[in-house]
Amino acid sequence: MTGNRKNRKGTFGKVVKTVFSVLGILVFGAVLLAANTLLPKYGRMVNEILAYKQGWNTPETGLDLQYSKPDFTAEASKEIGKALNERIAGEGIVLLENEGALPLKPGTALSLFSHSSVDVLAGGYSGSGLTLKDALESRGFTVNKTLWDFYATGNGSACVRGPGSIDYGRAEDFRINECPVDEILAEAGMEESFEGTTAVFVWSRVVGEGRDMPRSMCLHTDIEADKAKNYLEPDSVELGVLNYLNSRFEHVILLVNSPSVMELGWAKALPHVTAVVQMGLTGTYGMNALADILAGHINPSGRLTDTAAYDAFSSPASRNYGDFRYVDESGKETRYNYISYAEGIYVGYRYYETRYEDAVLGQGNAGEYDYDTIVQYPFGYGLSYTTFEWSDFRVTEEAQGFLVSVTVTNTGGTAGKEVVQVYLQSPYTPYDVANGIEKASVELAAYVKTGLLAPGASETVTARVDREQMKVYDSRGAKTYILDAGEYFLTAASDAHRAVCNILAAKGADADGDAAFTYRHRVAVRDSETYAYDSETGAPVTNLFDEEAGGLVYLSRSDWTGTFPEPDGIVSDIPSSWGNPANGADGGSYVYTKTASAAEIARMDGTDSGNPVPDGRFTALPVYGAKNGLGLADLRGLAFDDPQWEKLLDQLTEEDTKQLVTASGYGTPDIASVVKPYVLDADAATGLVFGNTSGVTFPGAEILAQTWNTDLAKEFGTFIGNTGLLGGVTGWYSPAMNLHRTPFSGRNNEYYSEDPYISGCVAAAEVLGAAEKGMYTFIKHFALNDQENHRGDTETEWGAATWANEQAIRELYLKPFERCVKAGTVTLNYVEDGAVAAKEVRACQALMTSFNRLGYTWTGGHYRLITGILRSEWGFNGFVITDADTPTHMDPVQMIKAGADGKLNYLNEYDLDLADPATAHYAREAAHRILYTVANSKAMNGAMHGSRLTGVPTADVVRIVLTVLNAVLIALLVFFTVRRFTKKEAQ
Repeated sequence: MTGNRKNRKGTFGKVVKTVFSVLGILVFGAVLLAANTLLPKYGRMVNEILAYKQGWNTPETGLDLQYSKPDFTAEASKEIGKALNERIAGEGIVLLENEGALPLKPGTALSLFSHSSVDVLAGGYSGSGLTLKDALESRGFTVNKTLWDFYATGNGSACVRGPGSIDYGRAEDFRINECPVDEILAEAGMEESFEGTTAVFVWSRVVGEGRDMPRSMCLHTDIEADKAKNYLEPDSVELGVLNYLNSRFEHVILLVNSPSVMELGWAKALPHVTAVVQMGLTGTYGMNALADILAGHINPSGRLTDTAAYDAFSSPASRNYGDFRYVDESGKETRYNYISYAEGIYVGYRYYETRYEDAVLGQGNAGEYDYDTIVQYPFGYGLSYTTFEWSDFRVTEEAQGFLVSVTVTNTGGTAGKEVVQVYLQSPYTPYDVANGIEKASVELAAYVKTGLLAPGASETVTARVDREQMKVYDSRGAKTYILDAGEYFLTAASDAHRAVCNILAAKGADADGDAAFTYRHRVAVRDSETYAYDSETGAPVTNLFDEEAGGLVYLSRSDWTGTFPEPDGIVSDIPSSWGNPANGADGGSYVYTKTASAAEIARMDGTDSGNPVPDGRFTALPVYGAKNGLGLADLRGLAFDDPQWEKLLDQLTEEDTKQLVTASGYGTPDIASVVKPYVLDADAATGLVFGNTSGVTFPGAEILAQTWNTDLAKEFGTFIGNTGLLGGVTGWYSPAMNLHRTPFSGRNNEYYSEDPYISGCVAAAEVLGAAEKGMYTFIKHFALNDQENHRGDTETEWGAATWANEQAIRELYLKPFERCVKAGTVTLNYVEDGAVAAKEVRACQALMTSFNRLGYTWTGGHYRLITGILRSEWGFNGFVITDADTPTHMDPVQMIKAGADGKLNYLNEYDLDLADPATAHYAREAAHRILYTVANSKAMNGAMHGSRLTGVPTADVVRIVLTVLNAVLIALLVFFTVRRFTKKEAQ
């Protein structure tokens, strides 16, 4: 019996062990399978996260093949990045109001109010490791600990604002959720803790990719009085706290923690709100600079790059922004949304200042337009702790433009910097009215920032205005750019409104301006020839976007009242979950709709790029897999059309070509056939997501623009280029230069301004700085991606159809991109005839398209946009990639036929038919442009003819380790299982 029990016990033990062995084999087998199926598929992502770097095995030549060199070490980048972050914030934060409150006295005790005071928005989507309390205390202030702890860990800690956009726009949550004043005051000892302190209220508004800020709060609050409000104004709970502060404190400092200009008229009713600071999104360390400004260690010199209106809905652009959907001819909802830019060129100050001038002059049916009750802070506005006097205004004409100089003297008692802004006014003529040409009363044409001027010191600054900036697009008459006949004005001013007033004073109108700061220039005869050809490429310039005007009636200064836009559609009974205004009779928010014909829907359903070349023109297939003995390094420095490129392209296999075209997201794959290395491309506008050796997230783009300091912008670009060299990043998905068409945009923290000129200047400086370090920058989002709602990046979104006229498209929305493409050149080092040679190449070598449609057609597959403007007019031969890869409407064949190149996609999951001669032709052209861009980047550091790649991709290392480890474990389990049942028999 005992023996039987032992046998049964032994058998049971073997069975249990065998079950666990089988389970182990299944688990290890699953890991083995995943390692060899998923890792090859998602290897790019693994390489990015784990920072895979390749190297070059190059014969000893004695040549310096480090074509691009970093200026500092990875360790040093941490302190350099921190200092640069603080400098950008220090020059970009804008002082809006100051009634004796700032700077604060040393040691001032501060009470920090609002839940955002303990969770300041520092970079768009998340807070900073540095708290506002830390920053203030590091500058000698004391912070009310009772109040801080209440928000940080106490009863106020549950008051957390909504995150805004959720999962790239799949949902939204813009709850404000401020802690009511009664709950604050109910805390024991709280009111006593306020004694002897100055109040600081942090007013935050979150932004988020995929969703815009709501125009009504009906979905984000339970308070009836707040439902009709928009997200840019305070709700009743916030006002309750602010009213209490106004009654309790002598000084209340308002910190506006948002990348958008906010509605701030309410603050004028609170006399003890004595200082207002537009702090924006400061980055990792920018709150130190904010603390320095409050302490007076830094004199604020930031200036607004948007117009701050009392009511954000006063702008014509706001009428058509949000949730607009097509219905079919039967009234059924379609899957397509639309946006109508019916305001034309009149965005931001171009509207507010132009209508003001016409109201003063009694022209253009301007109506009852009271500028002072509409605009609170004009474009370019900002205060200082000192005062400046301007003198000696002069303009010198040159063949290519005008030199505008001003002497600036610091007449106050504090050292500070001043911004001199130069504006241009073009004549608005009967020809313009007859041909639908619109002219803003002023346009920013140049700017310059002084150095730090000590009290009593002076500096004469000079800004250049190119003559070409006087041109205007005439889409009906000449169908090209013209130089109108008439009188032009140049003026130097502290902001856009002052500029208009200067010109009005020069015209003899009753305006608070200074005619001494204006210059007149007369053009005798209208010129429709000089600018009919691109000044850089010589390509003809003519209409390309007649269809995209969409039959809209556009706002005209010839009849302000009669053409002022209304929403382009009717209010439906479909509730809006995308933050439309309160537009229903019941106070609710509903979708605007209008009818699209069956033919229009078919256009949007289709994937026609508009390429006029018939596919049948291509009959022969390219050569694949040739053995020509070339490596990509051999092509570095050669012209884009050099015959050697054809030989290199012949070496590509079909699979190589597919990989380059359909799977170039966040880097392009290594291609053995042409000895191309794997390269890593990384987001984002505020610093590199991958390979960021500094660990710094920089301030939002709006802060950088508000510095009005292009040297600082270039320094930022150079820093990113340096960290790319140190961290293994070759391409940068930035800068972004869509416009702040309204303050509601969810990506205003990534975009610079409502103005295309300053947007282009800042972006071009960044491009130049990064390119000098061998980095290519994907300028984005091309184009008219000025609204996040319905842009087209989720499973149910198909890319909003965007309608605008040719003048607005060219003069506003494409202008920053054009300035970047033509930003200038950088020196490229390469090997030629056995020696290192140098040549100048374009700094801008990459571009990213956008989610939306221009007219009916997705921008990434829009032939007239990409080949017509970008490649043919501007002469751009660089790498064009899509923004993400939404399968709903981003067709890869449409993309390459339009002239774009690569999908922002990890996986080679598209079946690109390279047996079709037309598809194969366009895919080869796309591969050429991608390889050309990489060849002339820092990816070739260390390479020349004969170089071979070394290093195993990190994903492959992980795959090999997991394969070997799990195979061994499976073998061991099998061995012990078999041995378990054979050992007894052997015995």
